[in-house]
Amino acid sequence: MSVPSPNHSVENMETPPELPVMVTSAPPGPTAAPPRTSLASTGRNRSPTIVKKNQDSRQVLIGMGFPKHRAEKALAATGDCGVQVSADWLLAHVYDPELDLPSAREMIVYAYPLGTLGTQIEEFMDSALCKCGRNGAHKSFPHATLCQFFKCEDSKVPYLIVALKRCLEASLQQAPKEIKLKRYMVQGYIGLFLEEEAASWFREVMRKFTSEARRQGVVVDPHRRQLHVTMAHQYLPEHHSSLEELARAKVDPQAPAKWELRLYSRDHRLASSEVYKVLYPYSPHKEDELELMEGDYIYVSAADQGQTDSEGWFFGTSHNTGTSGLYPGNYVEKSKDSDCWTLHRSWLVSGGDSLPSSPSKSLRLPSITRKDPLLRSEDVQLYDNAAGLLPERRNVEELYARVDKIKKKPKDSSSPNHLPNGSAVEEDVPPPLPPSGPRRLFILRHAERVDVTFGKQWIQLSFDPDGSYHRRNLNMPKEIPKRKGGPMDFTKDSPITETGLFQARLTGEGMREQGIRISHVFSSPALRCVQTANAILQGLQDPTIRIKIENGMFEWLAWCQGGFPTFLSPGELAKFGLQVDMSYASQVALQDLKPKETHLEFYKRMFNITRLILKTVGANSGNIMFVGHAATLEACTRQLVGVQPRSAQELTKIVQKIPYCGVCVCQESEFGKSSTWDFIDPPIPPLTHAPNIRFDWRCLQ
Repeated sequence: MSVPSPNHSVENMETPPELPVMVTSAPPGPTAAPPRTSLASTGRNRSPTIVKKNQDSRQVLIGMGFPKHRAEKALAATGDCGVQVSADWLLAHVYDPELDLPSAREMIVYAYPLGTLGTQIEEFMDSALCKCGRNGAHKSFPHATLCQFFKCEDSKVPYLIVALKRCLEASLQQAPKEIKLKRYMVQGYIGLFLEEEAASWFREVMRKFTSEARRQGVVVDPHRRQLHVTMAHQYLPEHHSSLEELARAKVDPQAPAKWELRLYSRDHRLASSEVYKVLYPYSPHKEDELELMEGDYIYVSAADQGQTDSEGWFFGTSHNTGTSGLYPGNYVEKSKDSDCWTLHRSWLVSGGDSLPSSPSKSLRLPSITRKDPLLRSEDVQLYDNAAGLLPERRNVEELYARVDKIKKKPKDSSSPNHLPNGSAVEEDVPPPLPPSGPRRLFILRHAERVDVTFGKQWIQLSFDPDGSYHRRNLNMPKEIPKRKGGPMDFTKDSPITETGLFQARLTGEGMREQGIRISHVFSSPALRCVQTANAILQGLQDPTIRIKIENGMFEWLAWCQGGFPTFLSPGELAKFGLQVDMSYASQVALQDLKPKETHLEFYKRMFNITRLILKTVGANSGNIMFVGHAATLEACTRQLVGVQPRSAQELTKIVQKIPYCGVCVCQESEFGKSSTWDFIDPPIPPLTHAPNIRFDWRCLQ
């Protein structure tokens, strides 16, 4: 289809009525703005006005075969960047379910600081993000809000632009030569307030704009409270002093600055959504999956936030296409909401002068490239480099001298799990040494699990109709516990493999070699976690410690698809030969766990149980070990070290980087109410090994 020339006839096109002309007078003098009678073109050689340009572009799109309402929607969504960009937008959104709906865009007017001041505020926000985590100010760029978001029909957008420009020009002679600000910092908020002279001027511009917008049937609600630039808000109370100190060091309210008046719009679907930027392309393999294009943005609505499965898939909507579907959470990262806004016009305000407005930014549709297909299994591990795989050992002889005498196993040992056949027998065990130094909290992920290694069908392959277990692979467990519900109870509560037992024992041996003593062990009720804790204790060669089963440490319940697991009781675990503390009563009852748990509720549960355990064992209790799931390392430590919880997608992304028997360590710096916890380098080497695929000898035939 040929593209008509931009000079295509518009004689038969419906033309909305022009806005009434605003006539202003300016005081004489070299600094006065020239008087204006109309923004419309009055001569053949004059450049087309904003409205006329929009009308021409719209008519060209209609001539290309696009319906009028679609042409107007594309021009509004792209900021009227031209026919080609609008046509590309329409072709990309051909499957957008809202393409033909009369959904108005949401618009807003901001005052934006430029120059040294703007740079300082952005540097502060970047530093705050690194030091204290994301807060409410990170949803957009630094700005002063001049009105609330208001709805505007696509066809009226160019008239709103003209109206705002007229109102600004009518007020420029009264604009303050310098916009002064002052710091305002209270608990929960850090920002800059505009002094009254500048604030009054911006309010007057918005008052005129509100009146002009009403003529077009658009309701604008100007900001009536103190105008301000927010630098940080919605952060944890304990971060206030650090952010306040950072703000004083980074931002000078009197720094040189110029200001822009900016008109933005956004898709109404963004109003209650989180925004994520696509890092890697992904081609769908199923009908319900969403294609990802590098550089695109994904909206995740409030209803879908926190809704995911154990493999880290989320439901969202593409900014570039408007289509929705499931996508892998580790292919995106959290982004500013404002990254998906359309900038329609900006005008530089400096004293009594106004520079020409900047056109809106073009919408660039990224090209689609292909990479390796996504691996959904939870045991995908990422190693960027080999740094730290072989850390330097210090005082090895001294550390070995402190290790207790080795325990011996009975000669008839056949399994490290079963008590008669696998329990360590103590020989001349010395009494435990009193704990010295600050407390350390060791948090570990469980070892390799059977169902991930062999697939869900391992139960059908390993059990006969009578429920008897048969070991079909050397890496399958030598023994497994009897369950009241039969073999199918293993579907949601898998044991660990023989390799997993070896991983956990190696981890315990590494701790013993470094002279680490553990005083308390807490485990998730999942069988894989209790088995891992037991094998670590075998590596530590300490049969005196008993594992406390804590229901509150179970993984994020949103990943429990199809129902809650049926766990083995402490008595059943002990009967199987695991070192379980039969006297410990879990702080959380299983029936109190909330099935449809949001990611924030998960963070809260894990933080609360961590604090409760640390308080219960006492300040002089020695080192504590938690054995749980991949998310345990993140959720138990995030708020403990004073950082805000991550989003659901960021949590899933972090989880996929934590390998089997991955370990993190936090150390207490003080005692009592003023105690704080910080990450330290784990004192044990990491555990790394390559995968070993199933070998079928028939390939040699």
